[in-house]
Order: sequence, then structure tokens, then C-alpha cells
Amino acid sequence: MGILPLKVDWPARAIICERCPLRVIQGRISYCGRPLLDQIRRSSSIDGCGCPTIDKAKDPHEHCPLDRLNQPAKRVDGVCSCKWCGEQ
Repeated sequence: MGILPLKVDWPARAIICERCPLRVIQGRISYCGRPLLDQIRRSSSIDGCGCPTIDKAKDPHEHCPLDRLNQPAKRVDGVCSCKWCGEQ
């Protein structure tokens, strides 16, 4: 319906997700790691967050759990090192 704001570059973010080593496909849906309800306890930088990657990429408030070297992303002084923010 277009009620929620979408990240303008969400297709580029989704492409990054599809190339990620954390990506899992289950039931024809791509996830950041195993789906959340399949693995409740997790470390997002090791297991992913469990969100569907397309929905995650569309959400302007989301960030990738990894940096460009596939290490845990960090936020220092308001600057994020995640794959998505580092690509901008």
C-alpha cells in the first residue's frame, strides 16, 4: 500500500544480501540466516538476523549485520560499517 517508507536503494541492498554467506533459502524465500522462528537464540554476525532479505532490504531502519569483510558490523560515532552503509 506504500504506507511504510522504503529505502530508495533497496534493490542494491537486496543484491548484496543475495551474495552474502549468511543467506539461506527456505520455502522459496531468502533469509538473513535461518528464519528467526527456526533459531530464536542467535548472534546476528554469525547466524544472521533471521529476517526475509527483501523485507529487510526495503526497511530504511535496518542494517546488515556484516561489514564488507564479513566481520561483525560496528557503529562508531554514528557511522555504520555494515555492507549497506559502507557501499554508499
